[in-house]
Amino acid sequence: MRGGSLKKIDASAQIGDGGIALIHQQVNKMGFVWHERKTDAGIDGEIELRNPVTGEVANRFILIQSKARNRRFSGENDRSFHFICEPADIAYWMGSDDPVLLVCSHPQTGEAWWMHVQGWFSDPAHRASGRIDFDKGTQRFDAGAAQRLLNLADPHGRAHVPAAEYREETLTSNLLTVTIPDLVYRTPTQLQDPREIYERQREAGEGAVRHDFVRDGGQLYTWLLPQDTTLASAVSGSPVKVSTAHLAASSKPAEQRLLVQLLNVALRQDVTADCDWHNGRKFVYFRATAGLTPRRIRSASGRQRLVFNPKYKQNAPADVKYCQHAALEWQFLLADGQWLCALVPTYHYTRDGYRESFYAPELLSGIKRRERNAAVYQQTRMWATYLHSRNAEPGTREAILVYGTLAAYAADRGIDDAAWLAKPGASADGQPGDEDIDHDQDDDPGDEPALSEVGA
Repeated sequence: MRGGSLKKIDASAQIGDGGIALIHQQVNKMGFVWHERKTDAGIDGEIELRNPVTGEVANRFILIQSKARNRRFSGENDRSFHFICEPADIAYWMGSDDPVLLVCSHPQTGEAWWMHVQGWFSDPAHRASGRIDFDKGTQRFDAGAAQRLLNLADPHGRAHVPAAEYREETLTSNLLTVTIPDLVYRTPTQLQDPREIYERQREAGEGAVRHDFVRDGGQLYTWLLPQDTTLASAVSGSPVKVSTAHLAASSKPAEQRLLVQLLNVALRQDVTADCDWHNGRKFVYFRATAGLTPRRIRSASGRQRLVFNPKYKQNAPADVKYCQHAALEWQFLLADGQWLCALVPTYHYTRDGYRESFYAPELLSGIKRRERNAAVYQQTRMWATYLHSRNAEPGTREAILVYGTLAAYAADRGIDDAAWLAKPGASADGQPGDEDIDHDQDDDPGDEPALSEVGA
């Protein structure tokens, strides 16, 4: 061998080629076409979009700048990292008519993440810093990103035909199956107002006040024989049995409405041991505990979930700021002969566990803005499990209705949730889990005013 140094390819070039190769591999998995540029002035290649259904190329392109490293990126941990871009590169990318992605990768581990740079740097603060923050959970550059790239390059769907994937999926609804009794009782009453019926029950003092009745046309409709309950003092005659199947199939809308009213008061009665009724908003909510201690119940997953939670003032830790109660709205439906109860979880806010908070609307709108599908799903499951438990221990837990499980449906097509729920740079914290009700409000309206301040 003659003297002189041997030609070499340094490590950085090798790593760079590995990053491009990884991008090429992932683009192929997406079903798109990769075109590498031999001359690089800030763009390493192009993705040409291809319709995965027909195979037709879509005449839509996404430009790619690759940054590959085998060592960690700045600030990298298991969840995130950041990358500092040169001002000249940013200016070059922002001048493109096609979307530009910055893809940061670790070729050795086969991992890559992406960011749409025009979308990120449209924020003046981001552009001034030159920094891009990557969320490793939501911005993976792999086959799962295909639909999001299609939406980015072709937001109106003109050049591709979106199609659901062939995948088995179980869809869980908010519809709780319910079995209702075969009969109700119709008994004459002289009382004209439901308030009188409640007053008669309280005067009798022979048992708990019942809510499971409907007064209609001089008749009191009940699920149990009124003579066997505190409603005995509210009736004046012999009961007549009425078939619930007859009411459900009646051609008279008034009779169908009567049955739904009876179902509504039945659910209210079934939860009365634990829940109070809000007559204004027409929902039930878990009542405050003695001493305003937090209360938890078992959820569908077996975990304990908060259903009553007091929030204390920061400057006076012994004083209650407001209390959050898990609440439920519902609607009964009849479908193909099966009764269903549509569960709609919500929240109730009180000053002291009993009186409604002056800021209840603001507190409710604040949590609804932040609440994601996973939290609503878990709240729905919690209420379904709680209602189902009313069936247990016959003789010790009186329940009028028999509550089943949430109706679920099998599908052979599915949707990649990550493709449309997640946004570049968004946190992955909201993925399905079993979170408690939120009691740290971002939009906290402040302390409840003292009584002397109200109306001042």
